[in-house]
Amino acid sequence: MRVLKSLRKDKRGAVLAEFIIAIVPILAMFFNFLQLAHLATARLVVKHGAIVGARAAAVMTNGHDNTPDQKGKGVNESEIKQGVILAMANWVAAGSLTNPTVNITDTSSYDDPYNWVTVEVKATYHCDLPMAPLACGGSRTKELVETKRMPHQGANYK
Repeated sequence: MRVLKSLRKDKRGAVLAEFIIAIVPILAMFFNFLQLAHLATARLVVKHGAIVGARAAAVMTNGHDNTPDQKGKGVNESEIKQGVILAMANWVAAGSLTNPTVNITDTSSYDDPYNWVTVEVKATYHCDLPMAPLACGGSRTKELVETKRMPHQGANYK
């Protein structure tokens, strides 16, 4: 009975217990904010890749022969895709962005060489921080999609 009374008066573990109760929500909030910052940065990187792709496609696509003096005929899709991948190279190499895909739609023609060229870039972002699924919508990955378009820079002379 005497041991029970001494245990009730002993307060040595109370500070540690209170610290654990307080630190868990603070750490959860910190990791969620950090994950959201990484996600926002990854979204900007994919957007940058789409802008680079749209700029390259506006100059390089020649699927409708609306730039007659250009040596390469066709969409030149591989060069545009390579430019997009290089624009996102650090994030792709680190494994934060995987499976990048690039879709190019050229609506210009010989009669209208300045019509739109649209580039859509998709990539999968991996949420790797602790408690990341909370910030990434409940899963460990998030699909990022950005679409940009620019007028084709062709010319209708031969």
